Amino acid sequence: MKTVTAFSLPQNNGWSLVIAMTAVLLAGLACGGSKTPPPASYVGAWTGADGTTLTIRADGSADYKSGSSSVDNGSVTVDEAAKTLKVAFAGFGPSYTVDKAPSGDQMTLSGVIYHKGAGGTSSDSKSDTTSSSGKSDIPTTDKLQTLVKTTFMDFSDAVQSEDFTDFHKKVAKVWRESSTSDEMADAFKVFVENKESYNFKKAVSAMDATFTPAPAIDQVQGLDALIVKGFYPTKPEQANFELKYTMDDGVWKLIGINIKTKRDK
Repeated sequence: MKTVTAFSLPQNNGWSLVIAMTAVLLAGLACGGSKTPPPASYVGAWTGADGTTLTIRADGSADYKSGSSSVDNGSVTVDEAAKTLKVAFAGFGPSYTVDKAPSGDQMTLSGVIYHKGAGGTSSDSKSDTTSSSGKSDIPTTDKLQTLVKTTFMDFSDAVQSEDFTDFHKKVAKVWRESSTSDEMADAFKVFVENKESYNFKKAVSAMDATFTPAPAIDQVQGLDALIVKGFYPTKPEQANFELKYTMDDGVWKLIGINIKTKRDK
């Protein structure tokens, strides 16, 4: 069994390898010229758990924005047989694997969950994380799936790029104030040094996590924390996890990671 424990609040600094991943950025795509209408279920404004936005129109045109990268009034190509979605303008733009085709207002592209509709996942999270009494509530199962997978993807991107700057910005304030991004990189250096050996994004991109026992709200060093335990049924080793979040600026943000991989018997 391999174990890695990563807690934001001062604890021991023992880290060991579990899994890393790779991130797919922009790829050169052939531009077919004409815009072919996509399946109706793909049409709409989509927001990914990683902040990426996709606007897909019925006439086959599309917009894309992720960080400083964007495509305006490009064309979208959905190949349902190959399970791919591409957005391109003048031959350039992102290419995705369609892990889960649109169902209702949700789809999964290259391991990232997208929700349809303006406002994105951040506002969705804020709308149902606080009860009428003012106490934080446990998110719905769909939002927990998004939260957990986003955490793994963000962490994996940091490992693969050997740069924890963005990951540091996304964790809870209490973690940011207790360690710098360079200190995070040093703490996780075993992951970074062995990043070629694992591809976490590929392993779980089409998977949902199983949560067991049920997620709960508990105290962690004086903080109200959301404790999420469970696993991804990866092969040959199952990825078990314990993630801890605290409410920060109206959304759940990470304060702790504990991951174990266990080979199936």
